Amino acid sequence: MGSMMQPGARTVRCRGEHALWILGSLCQMFRIPFDQGLAALHCPPCCGEEHLQRMLQAFGFTAGMRSMSPGKLATAPMPVIGFLRGSDQQRPGHDPGSKPNAEVERGIPVLIVRADQENLLLFRPGSHHPETLPLSEAGTSLDSHVLLLGRKLPVDAGLDPEARVNALGDTKFGFRWFIPELLNFKCIWRDVLTASLFIQLIGLGTPLFTQVVIDKVVAHQARNTLFVVATGMAVFMAFGSLMTWLRQYLILHTGTRIDATLCCKVFAHLVRLPMPYFEARPTGTLVARIQGVESIRQFVSGAAVTLLLDCPFLLVFMAVMFWYSWQLSLVALGILLLIALLSALVTPVFRRRVNRQFLLGARNQAFMTEYLAGMDTVKALQMESGLEERYGEYLAAYLGAGFATRQLANSYNVAANLLEQTMTLSILGVGALLVMGHNGFTIGQLVAFQMFAARMSQPMLRLVGLWQEFQQANIAVKRLGDIMDMPAEPHGLVPSRLRNTQPGRVEFRDVSFRYGPGQPYVFRNLSLAFESGKLNVLMGPSGCGKSTLAKLLLGFWPPADGRVSIDGRDIRHMSANELRMLFGVVPQDTVLFSGTIYDNLLHPNPHAGFADVVMACRHAGIHEVIEALPQGYQTELGEHGVGLSGGQRQRIAIARALLKRPRILIFDEATSGLDQLAAERFAATVNSLKGQATVIFITHQVPTGLQADELFRFEPGRAEQGSGCQS
Repeated sequence: MGSMMQPGARTVRCRGEHALWILGSLCQMFRIPFDQGLAALHCPPCCGEEHLQRMLQAFGFTAGMRSMSPGKLATAPMPVIGFLRGSDQQRPGHDPGSKPNAEVERGIPVLIVRADQENLLLFRPGSHHPETLPLSEAGTSLDSHVLLLGRKLPVDAGLDPEARVNALGDTKFGFRWFIPELLNFKCIWRDVLTASLFIQLIGLGTPLFTQVVIDKVVAHQARNTLFVVATGMAVFMAFGSLMTWLRQYLILHTGTRIDATLCCKVFAHLVRLPMPYFEARPTGTLVARIQGVESIRQFVSGAAVTLLLDCPFLLVFMAVMFWYSWQLSLVALGILLLIALLSALVTPVFRRRVNRQFLLGARNQAFMTEYLAGMDTVKALQMESGLEERYGEYLAAYLGAGFATRQLANSYNVAANLLEQTMTLSILGVGALLVMGHNGFTIGQLVAFQMFAARMSQPMLRLVGLWQEFQQANIAVKRLGDIMDMPAEPHGLVPSRLRNTQPGRVEFRDVSFRYGPGQPYVFRNLSLAFESGKLNVLMGPSGCGKSTLAKLLLGFWPPADGRVSIDGRDIRHMSANELRMLFGVVPQDTVLFSGTIYDNLLHPNPHAGFADVVMACRHAGIHEVIEALPQGYQTELGEHGVGLSGGQRQRIAIARALLKRPRILIFDEATSGLDQLAAERFAATVNSLKGQATVIFITHQVPTGLQADELFRFEPGRAEQGSGCQS
């Protein structure tokens, strides 16, 4: 049973810039368009093996990590990605206190383009000239693990892996999704099946040992035979326990890995869904659906797998039981069929109750998430008493549904156990009659048959609990299907054309939009243009569609009619990430995330240097404030940026947008949290951006000192263009 025990997963990591160099070099070698800026948005500063493989797949390559000595590289298809041994071993943010048995990352990847029996020809990151490495030195210089590459050109090449799965669109998410994932661990399932075979053989031998002891050893007072049989039974039982532990370990280990894969894929797909999906569903409901992964994991890595493995062996036990006594076998089968009928009757009721319990739990989750997020408003409006009453009602309904579900399961378990005890009693009674009938049926055979029957009934009783777990997992799969079956926004890494670095020209032509059927139009037949490099101000009252215009431009919502274009290119023909990398946005409601100030600033541009960050903060007028903090840029922020004032959060958002160096800058009420002096300074900063980016400045009132090239006055349903102004 080779390869049963697998060591901890090996982690191979490299710097983000090295991964980008590898991608760029391969794309140049195979004549694939490559935009480093576009790829950098999907490449973290510290790139792991799996992430690098996903990016390679997005460019049409197949990649697999293999352990291969340098001498065998001559037989491998070129090129191959190798890793220099002992260099750059500690990634940024590596915890020095991590476990000593954790695998150390290998630092610098190299591109091996040729290998023979004497030398390797390779490129180092940033080098344009190949380097010859003798095989005698390669063993100490290169890590034994390499990435073997292949070329695959699907019709959807250029989409990232999540978008490629979404593009197929034919397969609904369900339990079928787990089949290819389970097949990825064929060697482990082979070992699990082998262990199950030993377990069942030992289970088959135990009743036979018992029969021998009763009919032969006890009847003939054979003490020496008893010692031999008892010793053999003890060895078999110890070996069976070892096989049981090993089987469960492999199943749990594999289930955990599948659980990790599922969680990552669900989250990766969720963050790529379009904005209307999130606006139509409470956050708490989405969280509850993702938490359903736990029910799926318990089912996949729990009793389900062991029961499925044990079921085929039940036929062997049934054949042995019929060989012992067909009368007793019919008694056992009849009661087992009653247990199966009971399961079939209870299943629809149980499914409905589990579904209701899930929905009520999701409602509770959504309620708590919504009001905890707005706790300042709750306290300001003194809503505590009313919320307590509503939560009590919601909780009572949820607990009532849970009690009804558990009570049904309890009644089901009691009835099934009663039938199992009835089977035991019936076998004992009928078996005693057979023994007393002197038909050759012995007491030892009766005891052995009773043990076989118990072995048969155990999976049926386990099926009772498993069926309940299956219903819960089935509900969780259906709820996750609402996420996984929703088409994601198109994301691509391969650029469709040469990226323009000049400020973009934006045009709306006969655009109409409303948020849904039956809703009033926010605007109809809107036509306007923002010229390249100009500072455009959009003014108007609340609800007139200024911010909606920005959402259309970012591709959050599609227009009902008309066309939105950038430099003459319809944004519907651009992938979501390719479109949004053109923009820097300062939203009306600034959102910062827990972590350091520096982390928050780097979100749109993870590869920016510290000098770039400082320059952006100086432009936004927040550098001095950050420097005055005890920890400076390493100051930890709470959720939603707790620890900073509203104006400070807004200025950090401005710096974050500037750090992206976008072609188009959108400021949506960006000065609403600034005092007059700070707003005037910010206006001067915006003025300096004229010519570097096309600026769209959305506001109720033009700040003092802002030099607008174009002024658009919005009224509900229409917009008017005015001349430039200086307030």
